[in-house]
Amino acid sequence: MRVIEGENELRLTCSRSASGGIALLRCETQDDIVRLPDEIDGVPVTEVGAYVLSERAPDLTGKDTFAVRITCGGTEPKHNAAAIRTVTLPKDAKSVGSYAFYNCRSLERIELTGSVSEFGGGALMNCMSLREVILHAAPPAPTCLPRLLGEYAGELDVRFDEHARLLFPEYVEELEDLSPAHIFQRRIHGAGYSYRQCFDGGVLNFRQYDAALSELLERHDFSVAARVAVRRLAVPFVLSDAAKAEYLAVLRTHGGNLAQSCAKAGETAALTFLLSLGVLSAADVDAACTSAREAEQTAALSVLLSAAGKTQSKGRAKSFEL
Repeated sequence: MRVIEGENELRLTCSRSASGGIALLRCETQDDIVRLPDEIDGVPVTEVGAYVLSERAPDLTGKDTFAVRITCGGTEPKHNAAAIRTVTLPKDAKSVGSYAFYNCRSLERIELTGSVSEFGGGALMNCMSLREVILHAAPPAPTCLPRLLGEYAGELDVRFDEHARLLFPEYVEELEDLSPAHIFQRRIHGAGYSYRQCFDGGVLNFRQYDAALSELLERHDFSVAARVAVRRLAVPFVLSDAAKAEYLAVLRTHGGNLAQSCAKAGETAALTFLLSLGVLSAADVDAACTSAREAEQTAALSVLLSAAGKTQSKGRAKSFEL
């Protein structure tokens, strides 16, 4: 077995792909942060196979395979899909196979590049903890993002490097049995489905994405709308003046609850940005101070107290305890 020094304890089963690269067919690990290798002995990893990190091992009967051990000095791992929290895919990977992360129930983040064009069905099945996708690609380029989003109905925070940061809301899809004919009718609940349709040939259409805000407001999903708004304003890639005005209006009306959530979680950077927009009222800041104090988030409270001192009316004295 080939042994290579690396950042993880991984036992890999590989084969040569038809394109001449390496296909990673199975990765066994018990690490929580997993970085799949970009290359093996100078040959790029171009395929990530079906069930590669899943709880269930793929059937490799009849495959011409070879084993590779990646080690950082620990013992040989026994696979534990439930331990995995983040996965970074090989930078030259072009495809991710079906059920690649099946039952990786603790998986929170996936990091990949724009080279991935195929994302297999069921790849994110039962990945109920997934919250973030980091995509190293330029937003105007076609990517696998629409396919990835199609495999996951939960809320996802998506980053295009430093170019854009977006929130894709969740949705729920169900089949209703119209008895006695046993005809099934598909029903979709939530604005997240509409957000997932904002693509033209694999390229995100930002105009359509921004227009989808109206559906969130019609559904009274105000907390989600505020989270969408703050991300677009923080990294305003091709953001029109009209869309910017709409997002600011959302935060003037509903930003107070977002500020309280950020204060409770101790998210000082988010609070600082939200305050810089000038959309929070004095009452909003006071309520966020209370949330920070109750959660014992002293850094967040300090940020808010500074803002409260600048915005309170003359002659009106207030005291806060850290």
